[in-house]
Amino acid sequence: MPQTVRHTTNGEIIHSKVLKAADFESEEVISEAQDVSLPFGEGHVAHWYFDGIRMGYSRWKYNELMSSEWSSDLDAVHLDFNLRGRKTIEIERFKKPISFAGFEQNMMYSHGFKGVIRQEDLDAETFTMQFTKDAFLKTAGGLFKEFEGKVLKGEAAMLSETNLSITLPLHSAIREILNCRRTGALKKIFLKAKSLEILALVAEAFEKSAHQKIRFCKTEYDRERLLFARDYLISHMEMPPTLGELARTAGINEFKLKNGFKEIFGTTVFGYLSDYRLEQAKFSLTEGNKSATDVAFELGYSSLQHFSAAFKKKFGVAPTLLLR
Repeated sequence: MPQTVRHTTNGEIIHSKVLKAADFESEEVISEAQDVSLPFGEGHVAHWYFDGIRMGYSRWKYNELMSSEWSSDLDAVHLDFNLRGRKTIEIERFKKPISFAGFEQNMMYSHGFKGVIRQEDLDAETFTMQFTKDAFLKTAGGLFKEFEGKVLKGEAAMLSETNLSITLPLHSAIREILNCRRTGALKKIFLKAKSLEILALVAEAFEKSAHQKIRFCKTEYDRERLLFARDYLISHMEMPPTLGELARTAGINEFKLKNGFKEIFGTTVFGYLSDYRLEQAKFSLTEGNKSATDVAFELGYSSLQHFSAAFKKKFGVAPTLLLR
């Protein structure tokens, strides 16, 4: 059975490919990437396969909000990192829809997949990792005991009932994969190491959420407002608002903004902004398309010297050394 993606409104097949678990088992890294132009939007998609693992990336600019029907008979564990935009996934084998905001992640297992993905924003970006059942059980090694038990039995399962935030270390690991310029055996070693790192970071985030006592972000409304505040902060990072301005824009008081933000994201509002800026700077510099000066001022630093000092403090090297 092929993996098929079909537009729910007009029935147009968006993507169809015969994909078997054996395709994941390549001893060499198989890479595929293409730009896609369709009536409903423009996108870039990329995939990497090796050792029972598939990594995938997509970035779409839609002309209209859309939904698509997905179907596949793969027996696989799926990690979804929703980097940008909101979406809802309805899977036949799960009791309720799974709604993702930007910068949220979760892990799920199903022997076969059939359902609908509804895009709720025009700008969408997603990174995914899939493991064949055998590869996941071999690789996870007890990191997710209850989840692994369900996978072993072939039971449909989700790692967490509520989605987890994508931490900045997770975001950095994903960006390093997308920015990898290695080839051959070096690329395979690098991607395999990153897949292990990502599993460890997901396990860490899940364990923290399981033991975290929620004091400030107690309702779905609070969480939604804090996610909005984070997205607003990132989209205005060249001229960030004050805490008071951000609280008013998000529709919550300053006390809940400060404490709830740290509860969800593990750092302060401006600590998060500082780390996010530097991660974006690292990505832009390793892409090699911009100078350190351009990156510094695009991200809102008052001077190249200020940017260079902050960058070196975080990464241990001057930003100019990353330019290719």
